[in-house]
Amino acid sequence: MNWNWVENKADLYDFLAQVIVCAPDDFIEVDYLPPEDQLDLEKAFVELNHGMRFIAETVKDPEELRTLQALLDEALGAYREGQHIKGAHLLQDFERLVFK
Repeated sequence: MNWNWVENKADLYDFLAQVIVCAPDDFIEVDYLPPEDQLDLEKAFVELNHGMRFIAETVKDPEELRTLQALLDEALGAYREGQHIKGAHLLQDFERLVFK
């Protein structure tokens, strides 16, 4: 991917909301991006994982970071298995923990 959607914690918050609403396959096509850079489920989760670096700046407890990463991993797994509501709920759980 040649485009970074998440450049800080505020971007992560906004991007997370977009993923919750659009995943797994309803991402809005952005006219200025080439087809290979358009968001899909896999690219969205790569970007969410990229955003974890901003969380690590404020969350110092390694166990809490592992929990947050596990929520992202479980959400992606749920989406891949066709459990879209479960995936969205896991992302909402992630959101609640990060943006208390």
